[in-house]
Amino acid sequence: MSGKVLRWTGRVLIGTGTLILLFLAYQLWGTGLITSRHQTDLKHKFFANVKKAASTAGPAPGTTFTVTAPVAAKPNLGTGIALLEIPKINLSLVVVEGVGVEDLKLGPGHYPGTPLPGEPGNVVISGHRTTYLHPFYNVNELAVGDPITLTSPDGTRDIYLVSEVKVVEPTAVEVVSNTPDDRLTLTTCNPRYSAAQRLIVVAKLYNPSARQAPS
Repeated sequence: MSGKVLRWTGRVLIGTGTLILLFLAYQLWGTGLITSRHQTDLKHKFFANVKKAASTAGPAPGTTFTVTAPVAAKPNLGTGIALLEIPKINLSLVVVEGVGVEDLKLGPGHYPGTPLPGEPGNVVISGHRTTYLHPFYNVNELAVGDPITLTSPDGTRDIYLVSEVKVVEPTAVEVVSNTPDDRLTLTTCNPRYSAAQRLIVVAKLYNPSARQAPS
């Protein structure tokens, strides 16, 4: 093989390696910038809704009347439906409706068909672990008793306490099934950089008798 061919081959390999490194950098960090921009917009809209709800909340003291609660409208895919906060891992992100590819680029996604935040049953939320701001990168650090908070657009807040952290096979669809108790289930890939398994965090509702208004 001539020196010219060797030089050409070397340049091709270097160029290919550079492209691979750039692609990996984009997947690990570039996608995070995309999600971060979306989250800025989602949080702006979310807190505007909370503020609006607070300004119109409840009748004046002493007023009594009966109203029929409206049926909650099904949220559109990609819209913000709750604020998820996990102090243990410094996470504070708006959850969007849907777990499709495009939905999870925006942030953690709520499984359609499972109860919405604030509703009874098993609220299921999925999130990336290594790309698009990797919201669930450190959920493996959660332990029994750690608090997780879900705030709804009306400003009410549900507090959950972690009861179990486990690894299951991707076929374990029972983790997203509804339950007789009120709980929150977080799902993500396991191990990091692989989709071979699923890491599941189960948290039980701590304040079932009274949803708390945000301070």
